[in-house]
Amino acid sequence: MIIVCGDILIDFIPDKTKDGSECYCPAPGGSCANIAVAIARLGGKVGFMGGVSTDFLGEKLIDFLKSSHVDLKYVARAPQQTTLAFVELGEEEPAYAFYDDNTASRLWTRSQSPGFSEDIQLIHIGSTSLIGPPISDSCERMFKIEKGKRILSIDPNCRPNATANPDVYRARLARLTAMADIIKLSKTDLAYLRPDSTIEEAAHYWLERGTSIVIVTRGSQGVLCFLPNQPAFSVETHFVKDVVDTIGAGDTFMAATLTYLQKQNCLTLDKIKTITVEKITEALKYASIAAAINCQRRGANPPWENEVQEKLK
Repeated sequence: MIIVCGDILIDFIPDKTKDGSECYCPAPGGSCANIAVAIARLGGKVGFMGGVSTDFLGEKLIDFLKSSHVDLKYVARAPQQTTLAFVELGEEEPAYAFYDDNTASRLWTRSQSPGFSEDIQLIHIGSTSLIGPPISDSCERMFKIEKGKRILSIDPNCRPNATANPDVYRARLARLTAMADIIKLSKTDLAYLRPDSTIEEAAHYWLERGTSIVIVTRGSQGVLCFLPNQPAFSVETHFVKDVVDTIGAGDTFMAATLTYLQKQNCLTLDKIKTITVEKITEALKYASIAAAINCQRRGANPPWENEVQEKLK
């Protein structure tokens, strides 16, 4: 099983009323919750770990996870309110305004959720969960404890406008990425985390320190992938004409990559360290199709397995 640990929230997405007035529509979201939902919909075995409020919005988030068949064993319910995020749509990536102080998600600590069972293959963390304590500290301690026991995966999904202390954040991400077996990030994330490094320099820095797979998404330019002792290679973006928005596209891409690797029985430390270019290329092609389908829908709404299979045909 894959465990996705981190943020879960309500997105408020720009829309219009019947008379044309501007409004915001609420929808379940949060990068880590989106990833867990996408893995489950694509037929992967996954559990979500983190704090979910007992308020009525928290109930909607629980229903969202349940309806997509995400395992809830590691969810911790808490009385604090639900995190909210208002979305502004952009040409490349959406922008967010977060309301996350003293929320159930932000205040989650590792002790609130059960210990891991033996069937956990991979732990994924990312996004706003890594910005500040206590959840960021819990994620870092968990990575330290689980390093070498299970595959560790990270997608920073940086949110500069929500990061009060960029230097502290960059230092934390430097420590976390140094422990990760799989790193996926966008070119925008990379420019924020390592402004003085090229994509190639950053990727080789991580590979030299033990990372097995580095994936850099570049929007319409496609994906760059780096493996140890292999030249970098790219995978084209799967284009669709009727794009609604790109909310959750990166999350769906991450989820589909992990799901494909799980289905191919690649989620052991030994197999990840020796994964072939051919195998990861197939995973990234699958992920690109899943992300493209998500972009044809409003908000983060990852596809189900049969929808991706139909596109593959």
